[in-house]
Order: sequence, then C-alpha cells, then structure tokens
Amino acid sequence: MKRVLVVVDSFGLPSSHSAALQYADLFRANGYDARFVARDQPEGFVQRDRVANWAWRLGRRNRSRSMKADILRRWDDRIVEMARECDVAYLVKIPSVDLHERIVSLAAPRLLVLFADAFWLPWARQRGWQGLERVLSVAHGVLTVNEFTAAHARAWNPRVFIMNDSPQTEDFDLVRDSVRRDPERVTLGWIGSPATATSLFRIWDPLEVLFEKYGNLHLRLVGTGSDSLINVPRFEKVRWSAREHYDHDSMIDEVLRMDIGLFPMFRGEDARARGALKACVYMSGEAAVVAQRYDEVTEIIDDRVNGMLAGSDEEWIEKLADLVEHPEERRAIAAHGLATVRERFSRARTFDQLRHAIESV
Repeated sequence: MKRVLVVVDSFGLPSSHSAALQYADLFRANGYDARFVARDQPEGFVQRDRVANWAWRLGRRNRSRSMKADILRRWDDRIVEMARECDVAYLVKIPSVDLHERIVSLAAPRLLVLFADAFWLPWARQRGWQGLERVLSVAHGVLTVNEFTAAHARAWNPRVFIMNDSPQTEDFDLVRDSVRRDPERVTLGWIGSPATATSLFRIWDPLEVLFEKYGNLHLRLVGTGSDSLINVPRFEKVRWSAREHYDHDSMIDEVLRMDIGLFPMFRGEDARARGALKACVYMSGEAAVVAQRYDEVTEIIDDRVNGMLAGSDEEWIEKLADLVEHPEERRAIAAHGLATVRERFSRARTFDQLRHAIESV
C-alpha cells in the first residue's frame, strides 16, 4: 500500500471536502493507505478557537495568542512526524512555509501541494500567503485546478498537474429525492463566502428590476458570513434571506432547493483563478445556471442548453426573466447541466487526475 498523508486547513471547509475528503473511499479502493488531518483540530489539544474564547473571557488576550501559537506549533510537529511515515504528503491550501520546508527536509516523503485561487494577490498576501512562491518552489509537485493557475505555478515549479474541481455530484445523488423546492416561488440562489459575496454587486441592478416585476421571486444567499448586511448589496425591492455559514451537507441541501443558480463575476485574476466550480455545483443540484460570460465558465456552459451566459445588465435581466417565465425550459436546462457534470466532472474522473499527480511525484 502507498501511504498518503492529506493535510487540510479545516475539516469543516467545503473546499477541503471538494479537494480531498471526498476521495477517502477511492484512496482505499485504489490501494492507498490515506490518513486525513486538519490543522485546526489538533489531536489531544483543545481547539484553538475555544482557547481564544476562554482566554478572552478572562481578559488574557496576549496569553490567548501565545497559547494558540504554541498549540499550532506542537500540532505541526505531530503532522511532520506523520509525514515521516508516508510516501506522499498532500497539503491542501496550507499557507505555512515552515510546514512545507520541514516535510521536504525529511527526504522520505514526497510533497504535493494544492495551489488554487489567486494567492499571489494582495488580499491573499494579507491572509498568510506571503511565502507563496517558496511553497511552490520547495514542493516536489504542484496541483492546480485550471490552466490559468497552472501557468502561474510553472514560473516556480516545473512539475505542475491539473485536477478539475469536482462538484461532488455523487453526494447530491444520495439525498436528491428527499429535498423539495418550494412550489409557490422561484428561488434564485447564490453560494459562496464573505470574501466572494462582493460579486453580487455585479447583478444588483438586474435583480432589482426582476424583483419589481415578478412577485414570486426569492433570493437565497448562502455563505455571506455574520456581516451579511455589510457584504451584501443594500437591496430595496429584492426579497432575500441568508445563511451565514455552511458545511458540506448544508451546501447540498441549500443548492437542491434552488431553482436558478447565480454566478456573477467581475473580470480579473481572482475570478479566473477560481474557475467554474460554482457553476458545476449548481448543475449538480439541478439548478439552472446563469453565469457571467467570462473565462473558464464559457468552456462548460453551452448557452441556453445546459445553462445561460450573460454579460451586460440587459442580458442578465433577459436570461433570468426567460427562466422565471418558462419553467419547462428551466427544468430542461437544469437536466442538461446535471448530465454535463456527470460526464465531465465525476468523482472517479477527477480522482484519476489526483492519483496521476501523486504517482508522478
């Protein structure tokens, strides 16, 4: 058996499930002894956020920070020892340069890192990715999710592999028949994070027009964070509700309740690096996708066949109005979208890409 250590930042992040945890059974089925660990859940230690809360209540802020740093150092020591016993260590979006260098210094395990999102931009540098280029250069291989991020990684490492994002359609299938949409309204849904909620400003005006015209619309926002009144546009006519945080299971439940999935984007490197996973997640939940006509998503969506593409405000209004007024067309497009992800982004197919990277390093 090949021994693989998979390190994610947190088990609770949907991105961790998408990039690694969903493949647990396939690792075993293909002769791997895979162990999964999270940096925010040290075995034998209290979780860092609980330490912070405890110390804050006692008015010991500095001690809290010191304890958090000490716990993380000790847990990284444990991760390095686990890596010593493995053939390959697969680190999923871990910004710590020190942890990568310590694993490489062991000589025994090979290091494969997942590089996704535009971690070279200022927002990422301020959130721990100051050493991105060092992380890329010390690894024995770099895994990315599309050609745009791969091109950036090749400037620092010649061994770059692409693994398409998997929307986990198989997990949607497990509960698909048990979740029902509200027949009294048409739900426009968006799923993301507080960091990406600003994309909703791209379609603020079109949504206002549509909600003034149609009384049966509801906008469901998933992943806005606790400051949704700040992250989300100050809608006037739009009727909306929000779920601040979500995990893998609640993500599936929410998307299955959406009639239409919204994927607005602003042009830029951040949007290009993220790729088209959001569109594929909507497709997995059989929501008809309306996406910004930009970059990678145009390679997946065939306009008016398995989704819709919109550029201008006028197009956003036109495409969404068509789906609202023609439910049969909406359902047909959603069905074609589901067929697309089943064919192109199945779990088995994306795992083959991951396995190729592991074997190559």
